[in-house]
Amino acid sequence: MEGPALTAHHASTLGDLIRERRFFRYWLSRVAGAMATQMLMVAMAWHMYELTSSAWDLGLVGLVQFVPALLLALLAGHVADRWPRGRIIVVCLLGQALVAAVLLQATWADALSRDLLLWLSLVMGAIRAFQMPASQALLPALVSPSLLPRAMAFSSAGLQAAILGGPALGGFVFALGADVVYALSLALLLVASL
Repeated sequence: MEGPALTAHHASTLGDLIRERRFFRYWLSRVAGAMATQMLMVAMAWHMYELTSSAWDLGLVGLVQFVPALLLALLAGHVADRWPRGRIIVVCLLGQALVAAVLLQATWADALSRDLLLWLSLVMGAIRAFQMPASQALLPALVSPSLLPRAMAFSSAGLQAAILGGPALGGFVFALGADVVYALSLALLLVASL
């Protein structure tokens, strides 16, 4: 027996989802932004180790990037509920692009220090604390209810691919130079913010 739910399920295809322009832009932005963020975080950690040869400092980069998510979780959720989520995401992507630009410039000027890397790691963590709830809450507003399950699955798959592929790509590109990773991350973040 074929009920309305089954018919609605069959009616929504991946093609239907991709034709949803707002969703597809969101998906591309989310994947590009996540890829850039993962590359940037790996490069920052490796660059710290390159500068200090300290496993402690390398671990500190990760800790400093993580702590703001814990401390800002309630505030970030409140902001995502009160302000336009699309704007929050764009501001966060541009903020990360600014971090990448500072890293790139400091690397070119041979002025990147342990302290600057830690401060920029803290900024990245704070930005990501606001970006995540806004990104997660925006999706239901972009597609019809019949496309939402497929949109969530497709969005999650793209995000997971970026989370897995970003560090690998970042590590590979880091072999060419930290500045190359920062430049590529900057470009991806700017594209993602459009």
